Amino acid sequence: MSKLNVLIGGEYSGTIRDAFLALGHNAMSCDFSPTSVPGPHYQGDWADVENDGWDLAIFHRTCTFMANSGAKHIYLNMSKNGGLNEDRWLKMGRDAWAFWHHMQTCPVKFAAWENPVMLGYAQLMIGKPNQTVQPWWFGTDENGPDNVKKATCWWTKGGLPKLRRTGTLDGSTARDEVFKMAPTSDPEERRMARSKFTPGHAAAIAHQWGDFVMAQKYGELAA
Repeated sequence: MSKLNVLIGGEYSGTIRDAFLALGHNAMSCDFSPTSVPGPHYQGDWADVENDGWDLAIFHRTCTFMANSGAKHIYLNMSKNGGLNEDRWLKMGRDAWAFWHHMQTCPVKFAAWENPVMLGYAQLMIGKPNQTVQPWWFGTDENGPDNVKKATCWWTKGGLPKLRRTGTLDGSTARDEVFKMAPTSDPEERRMARSKFTPGHAAAIAHQWGDFVMAQKYGELAA
C-alpha cells in the first residue's frame, strides 16, 4: 500500500496523528510538550523537522492573543473606555505576522493551519480561512466527544478540499463545554484542555485530505 508521510505540528494529544496511523500512513506529532498518548512524536519546535520530506502537514498555531474569544483583553481593564492594551496588541500583531509568514514559507506542498475564530484585526493580516467547521459535523453520538460547539477555522495550501460532513448530528444537542470551561489553578492545563481535538474531526481529515494527497502523489485513491 502506498503511504503518506504526515506531520502534525502543535499536537500533544496524538489525535490526528493516530487517525493517519490507523489508515496505514506514517505520521508524527510535534509539540513542545510530550505526547499524552504513546506514538511517533518529536518534542520540540516543528521548524526542526518540517523540512524532512513530508507529503502533508497540519499545524495548530498558538491562538492566545489572536482568538476572538479574548477580544476584551485588547483593552485595558477589559473595557474600550480603558484604552488600548498596547502589550496585547503587539503580541496579537506578532503572532498574526508569524502565522501569515509561516503560510508563505512552509516547505510542505500540502498543508493546513487550524485556529479558532480570530479577531478581525488578526484576520486582516492573515486572510480569511478557507473553511470554518464545527466538531459536531463529524459526530454520530449525542453523548460522544464530537458533539461539542467549537468553531474551527482552516487555512489550507496546495488545493486541499473543504472537509465534508461525515456525522449524523444537527448541532441542536451540541455541548458548549469548551467556551464554558471553568478556570483552573494552572492556566496551561486549561489551555491544553480547550485545544484538544475531537476524534471524528481527525478521522475526516485523515480520510479526506489523506485521499486527496494520495491521489495527487500516486494518482490513486486510498483504499
